[in-house]
Amino acid sequence: MKLYFSSKQFEQLEGFSFNEKQQIIALATSKMSPGAKVFLNLLKLCILTPPFLMLANIDSWWFLMPLVFVLIGYFIVLRPISLYFIKKHLSQAINEFVKTNE
Repeated sequence: MKLYFSSKQFEQLEGFSFNEKQQIIALATSKMSPGAKVFLNLLKLCILTPPFLMLANIDSWWFLMPLVFVLIGYFIVLRPISLYFIKKHLSQAINEFVKTNE
């Protein structure tokens, strides 16, 4: 299983600009099954909830530490998981994007 941390790592998206890549990823996300979307969102919720609960209980400058954990969790864990889920819908999204922009 190859982990993708950025849309730059997808070979299929090499000829597209950053904005076009984001549009294609949004199209691929919309093509996911409802069950996969629910599972992905529940997974995100489970990962992000503990640091935010820690943040709610801290009154001093220590609140920055859970905030850092949230950012690290997003970029190291959640982004690759999201990109992994859309990988199988990417070619279909690229075809649809190219058709609409011609």
